[in-house]
Amino acid sequence: MLNIWILEDHQLEIKFNAQEKRITVTDKRVNKSWEQLPFDRDWYITEISQSGNTLQVDLQGIITMTVTIALTEQSEVTFKLSADSHAALEKISFPPAFMAPNPDHYVLQTDSQGLLLPVTDNVYPLEEQPLYFCGGGAAMAWLGVTDSAFETGYMAIVESPFDAGFDLKREQGLITFTPTWFNTMGTFGYERKVRYIFFHQGGYVAQCKRYRAYAWPQNKVISLKENEKRFPAIAKILGAVHIYTWDKAREVDFARKLKRAGIEKAMLLWDANHLPYPEEDYDTRLKELGYATGAYELFTDIHPEGYTGNAEIEWIPLKRNVYPGLFEKITSRKSDGSTYSNQYGTYVCPEAVLPEMVKRVEKELQIYPHETYFVDVYQANGLYECHHEDHPLTRQQYAEAIVRNYKYLEDHYNTFLGAEFGADFAGSHAVYAHGMMTLQRTWFNSDIQKEGSIYHLGDWKNNERPSVMLGTRTATDTYLTYSINEYTRVPLYELVYHDAIVTSWRWEDANHHSPEIWWKKDLFNILYGSAPLWSIDQDRWESFESTFVESYQRVCPWLQQICYDELLSHRFVSEDRHVQETLFSSGKRAIVNFGDKHYRYEEEIIEPRGFVIHE
Repeated sequence: MLNIWILEDHQLEIKFNAQEKRITVTDKRVNKSWEQLPFDRDWYITEISQSGNTLQVDLQGIITMTVTIALTEQSEVTFKLSADSHAALEKISFPPAFMAPNPDHYVLQTDSQGLLLPVTDNVYPLEEQPLYFCGGGAAMAWLGVTDSAFETGYMAIVESPFDAGFDLKREQGLITFTPTWFNTMGTFGYERKVRYIFFHQGGYVAQCKRYRAYAWPQNKVISLKENEKRFPAIAKILGAVHIYTWDKAREVDFARKLKRAGIEKAMLLWDANHLPYPEEDYDTRLKELGYATGAYELFTDIHPEGYTGNAEIEWIPLKRNVYPGLFEKITSRKSDGSTYSNQYGTYVCPEAVLPEMVKRVEKELQIYPHETYFVDVYQANGLYECHHEDHPLTRQQYAEAIVRNYKYLEDHYNTFLGAEFGADFAGSHAVYAHGMMTLQRTWFNSDIQKEGSIYHLGDWKNNERPSVMLGTRTATDTYLTYSINEYTRVPLYELVYHDAIVTSWRWEDANHHSPEIWWKKDLFNILYGSAPLWSIDQDRWESFESTFVESYQRVCPWLQQICYDELLSHRFVSEDRHVQETLFSSGKRAIVNFGDKHYRYEEEIIEPRGFVIHE
């Protein structure tokens, strides 16, 4: 057996060292090599064959597997994993990671909006997580690496994403990532595929645009402009502030107060798990004011029979997570028959819930003719198998059932939808994705759950006025370092989806929840073209009214100019990265200054914590 096997074209050389069981990719355009870690020692090579620029490697290990490595006509490298579909499997991590050639690189972390994670970072929590899980998994089916000049790098697009994830680790002092392939119903199931693209220029912007070219047709994404033709009310949320209302803010008089204060465009949402309910003609009267109307929805949680909170449905008639007598019938099941659960409840199978979903939505829309529903959890909690004998689902079928439920709401009730997080398997069925501006993993090692701390996130104990929604708190050190740090934040999600999906902060992490960084969140909204989000009652509005109005006036008129645009590029203007620029497809540019000093830009002075718009 030969020791060295080579695939080659005018851009790349792929060298497989069979003795060391590792691959090296050399980008001839810049003479840069990316070396893979060796295959796990438990994999044994039994045979290798080559046909042109395709290499077939037969492996024996956890299972018997064939890996087909191809250098495509587009100078991209694909790995296809095939095996007996019935072979028992827990998971496989393969191919091994390509190491950054030196410490001067970043991992492009696609958990939420986007983070430049230095490969030398030794604090950020790394773990193996499935795709589409907001607790550490990627929102988009790719990760990448770029150099600090934002030119060379590579990305890995997972083309069979439903039973897949990424395993992030520190190897030899540097952060790496490897695709992980989970079993499907206990078996290998089907061919798995990942595509590596190597870049000689363009950095993270080029990688985002390559993923956009893949994901839009793959996930049937359409633009906001196209979606608006079907749902004209979408126009109301573009360039608008998105508002969750609580307590007396659910009165029409409060909406009138917003209008008089100059809040011209807004989407008002309320959560029917919490009292008081608005008056019955609430939606109609909001529409008369020109506001978008909608509600929070949730189809994923249930509590066991006998749970004390279930009785609340007697006085909270549209309560979201109560399905009397149906716990055994509609819950998702693991292979051992047990249920999935977290702190909020037990998971409901999306295939089984549709009849109950229809009952509640039809009851509600007779009273409140919403234009939109924010559907919590579906695009944030990852994908699961259901082994219930009445509604078994693979993870892919689980995703397809979610999309069918979305389509049912759209088709039967003419409502457009929003989502928590922005897992992109759902394509354009979620027009807005609340939470993408909040980098989900950045509250680690902090006191956000410590009552009495200035960092405490709050809680849900008060039904009408939950402190987690209506309180204020000080941003933690880890949040300041990772989530709101202009030095390492990048708009990866916007570079792919800005003209298809409107993003915002999380509802417990709204623009105003940490007042000392409100200005900074506004600047990120301006820079990225994303929506501000408020979670308020009448008292909170009155306490901060002038700042709310100023925030709206700073951000929203600009968003109205570029709400249909593709985000073409983002760049750091100043060496300290305090000054940044985004360019939109209309030709308009936003230049923001996160610093505390004036900055001269193209013969113009940008104020500290200020911005300018160029057309």
